[in-house]
Amino acid sequence: MYAVVVVVKGAAGPGETPLAPASLNDAFWAHALEEDGLEHVRTVGCADGFSSVLFMRGQNEAAAAERALALSWRLVMVVPSLAGWHVDSCVVRLSS
Repeated sequence: MYAVVVVVKGAAGPGETPLAPASLNDAFWAHALEEDGLEHVRTVGCADGFSSVLFMRGQNEAAAAERALALSWRLVMVVPSLAGWHVDSCVVRLSS
């Protein structure tokens, strides 16, 4: 399993996110597909957006990162309150 840290930034002012972290977690689950390999998600607000750790199944780091990035972009594209937001970074960390 891989821990993928995704940072999403956008149109809200500094320190503001359009949804509470728990609602963002719920949105990830609502839009995750079985083949994404999402096992767990943890989201916190950050200075100009939010940071989520997506625990992903995957054959390797690249596959986990690709699926986490796709899921994150899917979330940004379909959740109305995230209109104008973008995925700023996606970094994989090995999880034991």
